Amino acid sequence: MIRALFTLLKISLVVAAVVWVVHNPGTIEIDWLGAKATFHIGAFLFALLIFNTLGIVVFSFIKTTIDWPKNMQRYKSITGKEKGLKALTLGLSAVAAGDAKSAHYQATRAKKFLGDEHALSYLLEAQSARLKGNELDASQAFMALLEQKESSFLGVRGLLQSALDHGDYKSALELGYRALEDYPKQGWILSVVYDLEIRLRQWDNALKMLYRAEKAGAITKEKANSDRVAMLLAQAEQAKQDQHEKNLFRYLQKAYKTDSTFIPAVVRLGRMYVERKKYKAAASIIEKAWKRQPHPALADIWGEAYQSKEGSDPMDRVRWFEKLLAFNPQSVEGLQALARVLIEEGLWGEARKYLQQAEETRPNVVLYKLWARLEERATHDDLAVKEWLEKAADAARERVWICSETGRVYDEWQPISDQELFNTIIWDFPQGRDIQAMLNDARSQVMRMPLLSTPKDS
Repeated sequence: MIRALFTLLKISLVVAAVVWVVHNPGTIEIDWLGAKATFHIGAFLFALLIFNTLGIVVFSFIKTTIDWPKNMQRYKSITGKEKGLKALTLGLSAVAAGDAKSAHYQATRAKKFLGDEHALSYLLEAQSARLKGNELDASQAFMALLEQKESSFLGVRGLLQSALDHGDYKSALELGYRALEDYPKQGWILSVVYDLEIRLRQWDNALKMLYRAEKAGAITKEKANSDRVAMLLAQAEQAKQDQHEKNLFRYLQKAYKTDSTFIPAVVRLGRMYVERKKYKAAASIIEKAWKRQPHPALADIWGEAYQSKEGSDPMDRVRWFEKLLAFNPQSVEGLQALARVLIEEGLWGEARKYLQQAEETRPNVVLYKLWARLEERATHDDLAVKEWLEKAADAARERVWICSETGRVYDEWQPISDQELFNTIIWDFPQGRDIQAMLNDARSQVMRMPLLSTPKDS
């Protein structure tokens, strides 16, 4: 609208000037180098207009002729850029589809039209080289990305992935820290660096990285607390191997303070208290843990914390385990622990009472084996022993230490599984974990399958 008004204004001014000249006639006389010429004012102005117009046309022609090479170069640059961007789009699509041949062809075209200064052409070149299995060319392309400030992170990420794929965890960790320099709060980078610190057993650094990852929201609070305890116990195991008792005790105390309900931490600290003859301290932490979560390993440490004195009444040991049961009267673990002691002390009738109570609550393999032991010692009835053992074979399995990822059962908890998985061993029923392990394996196989299948050539 404004442009139209401005054009109308210019036309109005020209019309006004023409009208003014018509109403004010006159002549113009030119005297130059002895020659004189007289022109009507209207004719003179019209001739001047024609001259200016011809001058503009001639100037434009000359300028176009002179600028023609530059304009052609600019045209080629624009069309080349369009072709290069199109090649990038097609190439990245080919990478996503897993078409190595097409990706390599488009990468070559992109680099040809866009030149070396365009970062995405290097990225496409690197990805197409990886598809072809040429890691050397891929690494060179990623290194070229590192040299450009705007694309350095793409280079870091590519080299990081390559290092992870080849199991070069030290190099991957260095690249991970470099990536954190650009994006210090990026969750996935924090998680990768944290996992690498764990894999390399750099526990102190892993604890620091865990705090950063938790603060950034990359790891839940519950998971972070569980991992923190597991790392402290891993450090305690390392201190034990190094025969550094002071550090061993310090790490166990830290682990217990972090989570006093975690059975492995309680058991390890309790056993160390017993070794140092601090029986009251051992009994205290067992009592607190037992009230929340009864566990067979806690009963074992409770038995180790019992101080038998020379000439003491055998019933003292029974009363010691009755005290444990009183902390959680309905626990099957407590009933079975007390029944085991009663069998060892030869109190068959009392043992039967507690075994019957446990069987009413939750029949299990351990319970039936205790019944078999009782019959063997009390009645020497081989047939009854056989019947109880047959029941044990058919009974539901009790909870065990089992890897949540692989389903493998362990005799005791470990911070790292045999498959180098960190903090995946949990206390659970094996039946459910076996199914979960099968689901995890099936899921991993599905993820490795291509998204689209291509028909075979006929």
